[in-house]
Amino acid sequence: MATIFRFLHNLATAKRNPLHSLRTRLGLAIGSVAFVLSILASLIVGHTTSEQVKVDVGQSLAQIAYQMADKLDRGMFERYRDIQIISALDIIRNPDSVSQQRTLLEKLQSTYTDYAWIGLTDNKGIVQASTRKLLEGKDVSQRPWFIYGRRATYIGDVHDAVKLAKLLPNPTDEPLRFVDIAVPVTNLQGQPQGVLGAHLSWTWSKEVEKSLLPTVQERNKEIFVLSQNGDVLLAPPEFHAVNSLSLKSIKAAQRGMNGYLIENWSDGQSYLTGYAQSVGYRNYPGLGWLVIVRQKTDVAFAHIRHIQQEIFIANMILGILFAVLGWLVTAAITNPMLAIAKAANYIRQGRKQVKIPVLQGQDEIANLSRNISQLVSTLTEQEKDLKASNAQLQLELTSKLMAQEMLRQSEEKFRQLAENIQEVFWLQDLKICKIIYISPAYEQVWQRSRESLYANPNSWLEAIHPEDKERVVTNIHQNTYSAYQNEYRIVQPDGSLRWIWDSSFPVYNNLGEVYRRVGIAQDITERKLAEETRLALEKEREISKIKSDFITIASHEFRTPLTTILLSCDFLHNCGEQLSYEKKERHYNRIKSSVKHLTQILEDVLIIGKTEAGKLKFEPTPIDLISLCLDLVEQLQLSAGEKYHLNFVEQCVYGCKREDLPVMDEKLLRHILTNLLSNAIKYSPQGGTILFELICDNKSVIFRIQDEGIGIPREDQPKLFTSFFRSSNTANLPGTGLGLTIVKNAVELHGGQITLESQVGVGTTFTVVLPINNTVAAEKTLMKGSG
Repeated sequence: MATIFRFLHNLATAKRNPLHSLRTRLGLAIGSVAFVLSILASLIVGHTTSEQVKVDVGQSLAQIAYQMADKLDRGMFERYRDIQIISALDIIRNPDSVSQQRTLLEKLQSTYTDYAWIGLTDNKGIVQASTRKLLEGKDVSQRPWFIYGRRATYIGDVHDAVKLAKLLPNPTDEPLRFVDIAVPVTNLQGQPQGVLGAHLSWTWSKEVEKSLLPTVQERNKEIFVLSQNGDVLLAPPEFHAVNSLSLKSIKAAQRGMNGYLIENWSDGQSYLTGYAQSVGYRNYPGLGWLVIVRQKTDVAFAHIRHIQQEIFIANMILGILFAVLGWLVTAAITNPMLAIAKAANYIRQGRKQVKIPVLQGQDEIANLSRNISQLVSTLTEQEKDLKASNAQLQLELTSKLMAQEMLRQSEEKFRQLAENIQEVFWLQDLKICKIIYISPAYEQVWQRSRESLYANPNSWLEAIHPEDKERVVTNIHQNTYSAYQNEYRIVQPDGSLRWIWDSSFPVYNNLGEVYRRVGIAQDITERKLAEETRLALEKEREISKIKSDFITIASHEFRTPLTTILLSCDFLHNCGEQLSYEKKERHYNRIKSSVKHLTQILEDVLIIGKTEAGKLKFEPTPIDLISLCLDLVEQLQLSAGEKYHLNFVEQCVYGCKREDLPVMDEKLLRHILTNLLSNAIKYSPQGGTILFELICDNKSVIFRIQDEGIGIPREDQPKLFTSFFRSSNTANLPGTGLGLTIVKNAVELHGGQITLESQVGVGTTFTVVLPINNTVAAEKTLMKGSG
């Protein structure tokens, strides 16, 4: 309120210094603004007007250039058409009517005096008939118009007269210059007869220029005609220059443009230049003449300065008028304000009975007087309210101080709790990337100081085991704004390993933005050791069970063939003399089969032992896969009997030379295929078809064996390649559970893979994919196995 009274007091006392008067300053401001705006308006309008005049003058020059080019094209079109029409008349085509031809040509010349000479030649270039008999009987075969005119209609550009220079009258001192027009002429039978040629006097162009000169000369404008390459063909008499000009306007006209620009000519003066190019008319193609119209810029733009002066004077007068009007308006505005200021000054001095005058009306001053009056009343009331508010603020401040004290006590309790738990608790500010709190348990678990973590928030990562560090860092980076958990090992300064489990989650502010992250880390080394002990016990129990299963299977598998061998030997020993040869042979075969079966079991056990010891050799050599597969199919078909049908299908592409054959270990490959085919037969007790496919290309070989047997339950498939494991539906069928383990090891030694698809009661399909010539991969596999 005091500020308002101070302002009104200053307003009331402003008359002491005229420069401090609001009326004076407002009047000067309005006058200055009006004056400046007048100057700006004159400059803007003058500039706009001058630019528009420049455009109008330039466009007028461009229009004159275009009209000149158009008239030249139209005139050339008429002469071009005349010669073409005359050449088609029978008189011209009849070689025996020379006098009539001459008469016709002279009539054409008299009708259009622009023709300096018209002549008709024969095929050899000898002039047969011409105007005024000039050059009749002369040879013109070397002239360009005859050479090109024999082939097609020819139009030659402006050139100096040669043979006719001395024969034609020349009232001026200037050399004669012609434009050539020539057309081929055929006789009445349509055969080439000669050439009809005409020399059009270039003085015709000056007549065209004169048709535009009455309006051109009034503005001191000059017209130039140039050839397409820039040579001067027509210029004002006082113009003296080289044969060609190099100007931007000429280059623009050569590009087919029509316009204007300002440029300096060879005389050093600036010209406004309009330009255009002749483009022909109808079927007349045109010679591409360039028309240039120029006018000195000081002449072209002379009246622009006069226009600018008039605009400036008019705007200055308007500026003065606006300044006077502003002074009067200022007086009408400030007088009521001075009355209000005077009353306000009295109120400031303590004269409470003085009222702010309230003016009548709806204008701004009347509204101001009413508003100030209301403001004074309002401020008086607010002064009372302000005292009451101050008392309320004192109460709120006291409450806030009490809340801060309670918050401090709560933080102290939290700190005591965090510092007395065994887990590591930490708090990080994401905006400044600093740790703002870490519990003392960090020093016990990490064996590092908390100060090192405050100094470098990422120093705790240095203790993570190298094998776990990348995984932990990746998990943190991927969950910057979400919760995550980690399990990893740390290496303490004394070299001991500890297992850590940590969990972290983001903290959001009132705007829903993540601004902090909280985490807790726990030493789980003891729990990890207990878990490892439990896993070791489970592994030991599993190995014990496998050994027990092997003993059970081996005892059964060995007992059956041994019993067969024993019974057959006893029978042969006791009753051998009474048995026929066929029965003896049958017992011998049983003994051989049992021995072979025992040998196969022992061989499988030895292979498993070599594999686990890393001593199974991989010896790849070139091998004919088709022959190998046919041999195996033949052997197994004989042993399987007629109840089974082994269907072998091959799709292979490789050469017959040794170096073209696939490189594989034949012994291991026999183990793979023999086991898979034998299983297909064994687990198809009802018989049926067994499909054996061989597919190979330049990169890999695919073996696919499909049976129609009992199938493999889905829950048994993951353990199928485990040693001594047998499917739950094979209890009544013989087997050791080693075959598929051997197959998988042999496949892996080749660097390949094996997959299966099976359905109980439908059948099983095994697919083996082996790379060709993969010796290096095999060596790596061997090295891995031996390690």
